[in-house]
Amino acid sequence: MAGLSSCVLPRNNIYYGGTVEAKCDVKGYIKVSFCPTHHFLTPLIQPFSRVKITDTYTGKSIILSTRKGNENCIPLKYKKLFGNRESIEVKVDIKRCGKTGIKHCPRFIRGYASWYGADFHGRKTASGKPFDMYGMYAAHRTLPLGTVLEVKNLENGKKVRVKVIDRGPFIRGRNLDLSYGAAKKLGMIKRGVIPYEAKVLRCGE
Repeated sequence: MAGLSSCVLPRNNIYYGGTVEAKCDVKGYIKVSFCPTHHFLTPLIQPFSRVKITDTYTGKSIILSTRKGNENCIPLKYKKLFGNRESIEVKVDIKRCGKTGIKHCPRFIRGYASWYGADFHGRKTASGKPFDMYGMYAAHRTLPLGTVLEVKNLENGKKVRVKVIDRGPFIRGRNLDLSYGAAKKLGMIKRGVIPYEAKVLRCGE
């Protein structure tokens, strides 16, 4: 099977300690089985990617969205299409890598964080979800949407877990925007902008 490769995130953050990888760019041949699922389950490819799977024996192909799994498995409903075999060898081609095309995250990020609230409450975010100022959410310019961070306020040591659902901030010197709810837990409402450190707990959805 072909090797795995990854793209590099733009270096507009301070980061260290390696990367949290969400593997993509698989172009090769693998064996898949069938199971009761609606997606292509695999540990090899970043979740929410779109892939074309072509049977090397019949030449028939399908396009599926990927989800994380412990083995390579495609929906049982396609078993008849591929000749009722228990497993098949297929060629895999990536059509889209995850939701954003970004293939790995820094393990840690540091910088300055701000917060946003009422002016954006209810508006549609980059992820498609309406912004809930009271939820535990964040905006970042480059991290894959769906990434989960544990953010630490370096001034008081308070921590909060947030999910990246939006893009921003676009103000020089800041690289993370937190929802009002998350900012309140960090004790930064009055300060407005704080130095922070964040650990990536999950890279993308």
